[in-house]
Amino acid sequence: MQTSLTVDDVCDLLQRQAQIVLLDVREPAEWAEARIDAATLIPISKLVEDLPKLGLPKDQQVICICRSGRRSGLAAEFLRSQGYQAANMEGGLRQWFIHKHTEGAIDDKEFKRVAAFLGPQ
Repeated sequence: MQTSLTVDDVCDLLQRQAQIVLLDVREPAEWAEARIDAATLIPISKLVEDLPKLGLPKDQQVICICRSGRRSGLAAEFLRSQGYQAANMEGGLRQWFIHKHTEGAIDDKEFKRVAAFLGPQ
């Protein structure tokens, strides 16, 4: 199992409707500004504290996401240590929105808004 995936890899999995869980480990205020619609929000602090109560499936790949890939890398590592099939999405939401803008799925105005929030690479 891969421990990290590119945005292209994740888009391919979503397009194929693979049985995956997209897990956004940012905070609620960050989630409100920009997110992947198919993702579920569980902040990393809650993930660590409440993992047994969260009901994450161990039989599906969990792909962790954050702003840049740092927190999600830690979350994926933690989940793997607990027996989950977890991977980090490299580059985080920054890379996701660059990819989607390049594809034409996000217009310039929305891209600029999100880029201002997410910050430079």
